[in-house]
Amino acid sequence: MNINPWRSTSVRTALKGLSFIDAKRIHIHSLQEAHNFLACYGFDLNDPADVAELEGLRLESIEFIQEELLINGELIPLPLQEEKSISQYLLYASGHGPRALAAWSGSILRVIHTFTHSHSYFNDLYHDTIREQIFDSFNAHIHRNGDLCALGELKLEKFEFRAAKSRRSVAMKMMHKTENVSTDIFDWIGIRFVTKYRSDVLDVLAFLRENHIVTYANIKPSKSRNTLFDLDWIIKSMNKGIPIKEIRAQMQTMDYPSVEKRVANNPFSELSYHSVQITCRQRIKIKQPDGTMLRFFFPFELQLMDLDSYIKSREGIASHDEYKKRQKKAVRQRVLPFLSSS
Repeated sequence: MNINPWRSTSVRTALKGLSFIDAKRIHIHSLQEAHNFLACYGFDLNDPADVAELEGLRLESIEFIQEELLINGELIPLPLQEEKSISQYLLYASGHGPRALAAWSGSILRVIHTFTHSHSYFNDLYHDTIREQIFDSFNAHIHRNGDLCALGELKLEKFEFRAAKSRRSVAMKMMHKTENVSTDIFDWIGIRFVTKYRSDVLDVLAFLRENHIVTYANIKPSKSRNTLFDLDWIIKSMNKGIPIKEIRAQMQTMDYPSVEKRVANNPFSELSYHSVQITCRQRIKIKQPDGTMLRFFFPFELQLMDLDSYIKSREGIASHDEYKKRQKKAVRQRVLPFLSSS
């Protein structure tokens, strides 16, 4: 078969900076080429452990598609549910086999690819220790008395450590991102502060800095988002000599920042969802069995909002459930583009 290698979808995908899961077609034309592709990917079909891992990924991906993405009685074709050879999936997706199986094979391969990368090496091995070290930094300054909670002397309405992300949640998040690897997941660990007033959020941020709980030098700028208040207005008001007490009062009733002033908007967040989200990194130290210390930086996400914004985020189009629906719809359209966009 005489194929111009310049026309390769993979070559064009690389040149355009696209994700593998957005490739419309895979060009694999023999079982040997499929084996070579998988070997380059990292799976040796002569290694029973690699074969077993691929089978686990295949079953997990089929289950994910059927339970999370399919609607209205849609079903993955039975031959693909029963086909255990990933090499055969590659051939089907390349157009070698029944036409009806090509698009479905491509979709299953997209999800397999995502689950293959839905790991964080350090998170997988040291999740509990990492959480403990990060949370300890905050817990030392959190004071609870019944239902009352405070950061130092700052009263909080809520203070929450978010539960660990599930594997499916990670995969869903990765599949709506252009980059499709686990290094793009920065919120394996999450911490939420809810204050009574919007201005209190600034007090919390200042407390975290002044008490060296968070090192702002280790913030990831592209993952910071402020949809809660207009920082330019606050600075201008202070420069004009307006008393802080008056600025605080105005902040609580003024409009949220305009879309143009928002930083790093999440395309799946509703415009009525308002918070400050900051991705930080903390240096983790873990003693190894041989006595040496393993040291590395690990990201975590801070989310801060006032009580009114928090209540609004629990209901209506800004709620987490509605966010997940929008996210799932986008993932379905990306992974299963040949099906209805319902």
